[in-house]
Amino acid sequence: MPDRSAATSDATARRVSDLVWIAWLVAAGILVVLSVNVVRHLAAGSAHEHPSAALFRAGEARTLPPLLGSAVLTEWQVNAVALGLLVLGLAWYVTGTALVRRRTGEVWPWWRTACFVAGLAVCAYATCGAIAVYDQVLFSAHMIGHLALVMVAPALLVVGGPLRLAVTASRPATASRIQRVTNSSVVALLTSPPVALACYAVVIVGSHLTGLTDTIMEQTGASQIEHVVYLVVGYQFFVLVIGDEPIKWRLSTPVRWVLLAVAMAVDTFTGITLMLATEPIAMGTAPGLQVDPLTDTQTGGAIMWFWGDAIMAVIMVALVITWLRTSGQSARDRDSWLEQARDATLRDRTGDGSGGDIDEDQARLAAYNEWLASLARHDQRQ
Repeated sequence: MPDRSAATSDATARRVSDLVWIAWLVAAGILVVLSVNVVRHLAAGSAHEHPSAALFRAGEARTLPPLLGSAVLTEWQVNAVALGLLVLGLAWYVTGTALVRRRTGEVWPWWRTACFVAGLAVCAYATCGAIAVYDQVLFSAHMIGHLALVMVAPALLVVGGPLRLAVTASRPATASRIQRVTNSSVVALLTSPPVALACYAVVIVGSHLTGLTDTIMEQTGASQIEHVVYLVVGYQFFVLVIGDEPIKWRLSTPVRWVLLAVAMAVDTFTGITLMLATEPIAMGTAPGLQVDPLTDTQTGGAIMWFWGDAIMAVIMVALVITWLRTSGQSARDRDSWLEQARDATLRDRTGDGSGGDIDEDQARLAAYNEWLASLARHDQRQ
């Protein structure tokens, strides 16, 4: 029997090693293809084409059809830098899930993997898909890319739990170092609710309602920096709202609702301001694409207001459903005002001042239930 168990363990270890090798070989192959593509476009580029186009916008169409229609699926470009980073991130995540199985014997939750991969896919479309192809000639497309990179992708990546995966998949010494970093004073400050919310508000307002917007629309390099900032700030915000990462802050559900509500107010203010704009955002021109710049600017504001608030509302509803299903069970909700009120009521009515969790103390739970039953009997007599 021990021999059979050892053989099974060895077979699992070999499968894990094979999966890791395959993941990194595929990643290396894709990186080689991307590098060759960049070199080819640099060699074929005209004197009027900036070299950054080969890195971030290779294959971009010169004549663009209207975005609404089949162009949403058929227009693509190759952002080699973004794709390279996404491929490396995916290979790292696959390696982490494999190491979790080898070191703990447990399977990393499939839904976390699915969410993380979906987040990477959203990033890929936002940097290489149609909204990226049109993002310098249509402010409305640029705005869709903003929502994808500051809300949708970070939220999905947070649910994927990359920091928790890093801790779980690492050796004890490495895991301890990672946790020291994630719980350090610097990370605690950056992920504190006031700082995270302030960063989100500053980035949303600053990148849409200042002259910086025109620069981003006109310069490819500035646009790429903006993509990175959006992902970082989005992760910084959503790790508090929906995350379960090994950081200092563990917010109760009502506090997370407040953060979402304030963020929605920021999105609404920005969107309405753009909808009422009297001057258009600077946009490039494309042959065959006839668009009124002011109308497109106002359309971008409507997208920010409606779809930005809609995404936040969906997350808020998901938090409500999760809270109702796990109320009193989640560690972050143990100290919520509702739990404290229930405990205080028990102490007042039963004279039990022992403290602790009611649901894990059978004697206190029985006393609480007896008090509720006495209320029911009193009501029946009335």
